[in-house]
Amino acid sequence: MFHARAFLRGLISLLLLCGCGLLLADSAGAQTLEISAASVQGSGWQAQHLRMLLQTRSRSVAQLQMQAGAVTMGKQRIWQKMQGHCILQTRHGWSCTGLHLAVSGSPWGGLQSGGRLQALRSDGAGSLQLHLQGATFGHLALYARSGATGHWQMQAQGELALKGWVPALHLLPAHWQAGGALHWQVTSDGENWSQVKRMHFVAQLQKGQFSSPDGLQAAQNVAATLTGDGQWQQHWQGQMQLRWSEGGILWSPWYWAAPVHPVMVHSDWQQTAQQWRLDRGRIDWPELGTASFAVSRPIHGASMRWDLRDVDVGLEPLFATWIKPLLPASSFAAQALLAGRLHFSVGGDPALHALRWDLQNGSFSSPPMSLQGVSSHGAWGEHSPVESAVFHWQRATLYHIPLGPVALRLALHPGGFALYRPLDIHLLGGVLHFQQLSGHWRGTHSGFAMRGDLKGLSMRSLTRIMHWPPFTGTIQATIPELTYHAGTIRTSGELSAGIFGGKVRVRDLQVQNFLGVMPLLRANVSVQGLQLKPLTEAFHFGYISGVLDGDLRHLYLLNWSPEAFQGRFATVKTPGVPQKISYQAVQSITKLGGGEGISGFFQGMFLRLFKTFSYRQLGMGIDLDNGIAELSGVGTENGGFVILQGQGLPRVDIVGYNRRVSWDELLARLKTAMETGPQMHTGE
Repeated sequence: MFHARAFLRGLISLLLLCGCGLLLADSAGAQTLEISAASVQGSGWQAQHLRMLLQTRSRSVAQLQMQAGAVTMGKQRIWQKMQGHCILQTRHGWSCTGLHLAVSGSPWGGLQSGGRLQALRSDGAGSLQLHLQGATFGHLALYARSGATGHWQMQAQGELALKGWVPALHLLPAHWQAGGALHWQVTSDGENWSQVKRMHFVAQLQKGQFSSPDGLQAAQNVAATLTGDGQWQQHWQGQMQLRWSEGGILWSPWYWAAPVHPVMVHSDWQQTAQQWRLDRGRIDWPELGTASFAVSRPIHGASMRWDLRDVDVGLEPLFATWIKPLLPASSFAAQALLAGRLHFSVGGDPALHALRWDLQNGSFSSPPMSLQGVSSHGAWGEHSPVESAVFHWQRATLYHIPLGPVALRLALHPGGFALYRPLDIHLLGGVLHFQQLSGHWRGTHSGFAMRGDLKGLSMRSLTRIMHWPPFTGTIQATIPELTYHAGTIRTSGELSAGIFGGKVRVRDLQVQNFLGVMPLLRANVSVQGLQLKPLTEAFHFGYISGVLDGDLRHLYLLNWSPEAFQGRFATVKTPGVPQKISYQAVQSITKLGGGEGISGFFQGMFLRLFKTFSYRQLGMGIDLDNGIAELSGVGTENGGFVILQGQGLPRVDIVGYNRRVSWDELLARLKTAMETGPQMHTGE
């Protein structure tokens, strides 16, 4: 505004000089007066190759011709060349009627202007009428008048073609396309010609559009109206309102479409010598919610500050519109369904530095977990050593496992969170105890860590929910420090659990994409002291007593199904534990090894006379890779592999000869072996 005012002052001075020249020319009888300058400049502007030619027609009438070369304001070139003419009269003051200007080399291409400039001698009043139009510029109509006291009024309106204005003013990066029309109107007045006192403006955008070369930022058919006013009271201040009613905007990864009812934004605004500010603002976004806001930025130096206050939104539209686009498409959270009402306030400078929230009656559902009856409230501050948060849920499931109600309290610090006190979660008749639960969201190792134990988990309930073969008993487990980072779970120690009288140890545990679509588990597992009697009683497999040791090395589970492992399991002699096997179990193991069971009428009849048989060792090895299982046993015999090595009389040995079998077929054999009929107990 300052540069434009200085330029207008210089232009008016030249016109006044021409008026004086007309008077001098008339008194001397001169016919022509020419004024030229190679360069004229003022504060922030410069004009080159100026030339004015005055040709008198009578005592008070003359024709004025004007020419100018390049004119610049700051770094912006206004035009490359300008030519114009008008009829200059000095009978009742002075006026320039029939004004016509032609401009070339402007950022908006060629421009044409017509109008009238007048100053009355009687009371010092003056007026200006100006019409300006161009193919890519649009058109402008301006009317201004001033009185003898210096008070002035101005009205201006027009239509701007965004296709020309956006690149001319560098409103978007180079090579972006823009279109649409902006209809605008401005009224203003002031106490003297160099000072604006008040103003009012209206701008209506119709069929607004833009697009980036890569198509990741675009808008189409946008309709919006901006209205406002301002007053000068030692600084500028006023009110504004934005109304967005039509169209869609893509700013990857977000896309916003105008709702049925318009989005409304109201705000006070202020500009001082130190800063500009939007204050007491309010956003009404139908189908999403409402919010109050304030934004400020110093004129020089420091960064912007912003605040969103008393935000009241629905979780479902908030997640779908603003959060989901930020998530990887394959993540479990991207598939989530949320409900509830969230009230929060947040601020930044410009990075986030404070947050306060209150959530009531929320829900979350996304395979593999769901939460119902969720409520939470708390606060966090970038510069607050410790804040607190409370989180509740009434019901929850994880991989279809029901979890009991939870109420936990967290200590929040600038970089993460931690439990105030240990936490218990009840599930399947047992308790999952968290001695430690903490998280951090800064740096390269953001994630969370936990440590605790599991007691009394019902195997019967777990196997029923997971559609596994039915087990009995309970699980007791010790959980070392377990960490989660970037979708991957790891343990720093050994995860151990007590099951069927033995101990299962898991080392080198790693689960990638734990909450994603295709989780991948890697681990090394060892089994020690597993009691076969309670294990086999859980299946229709047949009775076996003994103690089993073994390990699964390089175990890989994709989506919780085995992809690869190297497994070795064998019984070990244990004092006080007999090594016995039933006829039904012999049949089942024979089928598992690829046979058809014990054949031969007399052999079968003979063996059926015995409830159990003694054995020296029982065991099997399976190496799974690429869907093929390589089988082995506790020894070799006649080119086969020994699965069961009997002892005593009658002695039963089981030898397999088909070493390579598909994994699916092996599972089918196991299923067939378990469907041979009711379990036969020995009474031991």
